[in-house]
Amino acid sequence: MTGPVPDFSLTQAERLILAGQLRSTNLVATQLTPDLMADLDLCTAEERFIPTRAGDTRIVIVTPKAPAAGPRPIFVNIHGGGFVRGYQERDTVFCAYLASRLDAVVIDLDYRLAPEHPFPTALHEGYDITAWAFANAAALGGDPARIALGGHSAGGNLTAAICLMAQETGDFRVLGQLLSYPFLDAVTAPEDKLEPQSIFPAARLHAFSVCYAGVEENLRNPLLSPVLAPEAAIKGLPPALIITAGLDPLRFEARAYAARLVEAGNDVVVKEYADADHGFLIACHSRFREARGLIVDWLRALYAQ
Repeated sequence: MTGPVPDFSLTQAERLILAGQLRSTNLVATQLTPDLMADLDLCTAEERFIPTRAGDTRIVIVTPKAPAAGPRPIFVNIHGGGFVRGYQERDTVFCAYLASRLDAVVIDLDYRLAPEHPFPTALHEGYDITAWAFANAAALGGDPARIALGGHSAGGNLTAAICLMAQETGDFRVLGQLLSYPFLDAVTAPEDKLEPQSIFPAARLHAFSVCYAGVEENLRNPLLSPVLAPEAAIKGLPPALIITAGLDPLRFEARAYAARLVEAGNDVVVKEYADADHGFLIACHSRFREARGLIVDWLRALYAQ
């Protein structure tokens, strides 16, 4: 990206141009090798459109081809991309990995993107699809008592926010929440997060925030900046696995949120991969196999409770 740092004075037309620039550039190239793609052959991937308060929301239901011994656990996956960049094949590949390793039904959410659909549209879609999973677990061949939720980067933000919303409404309670290198603090200026080795230009992070938040006041909403959630809101949240990357500037807000969860008495596991950068888990870089193995082990233990 070139030009001045984006701010909230941008018109919608200017934000759409900005989104086009964000969508046409990729800072982390995905490395999908044949052995990773092979997981797709072990599963079916069914596209569905489910009614939510935002309209019909696209999901992909990834299910192992092998016969089920009984109701399967369910995992709802939420992709990253700064709330602006869309669903990609690598997300289905990751879901097939989880489904085949855990004998689970994995629901991959393809939420609406900003700035066309700013906050809280994607959050509402994620919440409604998770509620739909509870209501329709049996029809999916799943177990409503074993539903977990997780996301990466912006998807980690949505995961945390969905858990906060559900805590307040009491509509449902997921078994656990996976936050992979999550974006959790929209208030701290990107310039104050970045380090010399950071792959993110500050202008890019500003652009994501402007596109998603819509108006500046939303930056302080705990459902957009979960690190700001009041103590009462984070007590009793579902167990969390928080994965961070040692070269990622977002690791600091992930650590801060983890500390708040622990202080509130929640069950939290934090694992930082020191030589990894943002996006490594889904883009298949660095120690992604080790991180994926940790996720499978954590979910397997969670589902066995």
